[in-house]
Amino acid sequence: MINMNIGNKIRELRKKKGITQEQLASALGITSQAVSKWEMNTGYPDIAMLPVIAGYFGVSMDTLFNYDADKLEENIMNVLYSSRGGRPFEEAEKILLEGIADYPGGHILKRELLDWYTVQIRAHDRTDLIEKALELGKQICDECEDSFIYLGAMGNMAEIYILTGRNNEGEKLIESMPYRYPIDIVDRMRCSAWLLKGEEQLNAIRSWKVWEHQELFVLCRSEGRSFYKMGDYENALLSFQEEYATIDAFYHRNLPDEFRILADDVYLGVAMIEIAACYFKMNRLEECDTALDKAYRLIRNVYDDEFWNTHNCIEHYRRPYHEMGLDEYKPCI
Repeated sequence: MINMNIGNKIRELRKKKGITQEQLASALGITSQAVSKWEMNTGYPDIAMLPVIAGYFGVSMDTLFNYDADKLEENIMNVLYSSRGGRPFEEAEKILLEGIADYPGGHILKRELLDWYTVQIRAHDRTDLIEKALELGKQICDECEDSFIYLGAMGNMAEIYILTGRNNEGEKLIESMPYRYPIDIVDRMRCSAWLLKGEEQLNAIRSWKVWEHQELFVLCRSEGRSFYKMGDYENALLSFQEEYATIDAFYHRNLPDEFRILADDVYLGVAMIEIAACYFKMNRLEECDTALDKAYRLIRNVYDDEFWNTHNCIEHYRRPYHEMGLDEYKPCI
């Protein structure tokens, strides 16, 4: 795509400078036929000539290549969004692979594809995708400097290692990931909370609080699930109750959307299903039934009747019900 534009850009710069092809050729020490081929897009400058051309016209290499960062980003995001919307895996993979071929530096497309591969390996036992996914993850980590993207790729790789029984490699990769520093370390969060003034300081603090609450909710759920899998239902119950309380406290606060925890009553319902599962395991069946009833009402009340029926939203209830093993108690509604 760059080659298709460079001849047009050279012609534009030459005309803007008010010189002929012969004058440009003479200045660069090449033939006028070479310049003509460039401008007709039937030939391209040697790579070593590109800085010389840019220097002659007094422009950057980006300008010479007609590089528009905003447009490039827009094109990459258009590919990303077009791969979503409930497409089958094969269609999404094709769109993303074509996008990666057009935009090799579009690491967000590679991460999206890696996420697809991970889901297929996890949910459908696609062993044929394992090495392809790991190779893609390594490529992202080697090339990408965006921590959001490469840490996501590391997480995908760690999950694939553990899913496929390569626990040592998964644990080693997790150990290599950065972690939250101790309280006495000066970092972005602390500096913005301590050093900024007025409204900027308040907005920064409120933004950071959202993520602190979000992480607390995620950790409570993970802690509860871990206790539950080990058969420690009393501690699991405490963790799930803390999860519920965190969402309830920080989602329902009267705050602008940008300062609210990323959860809703569906998440409250799921937490209540987790609580019900602990009650069942502890043979507290009346409390289990009460919690399940509350969980259903929380999830059901999020949606109007048409949306609930059209989009099979009951799955938001059934999926965690099955995950927590409550089928052992009684069939799901």
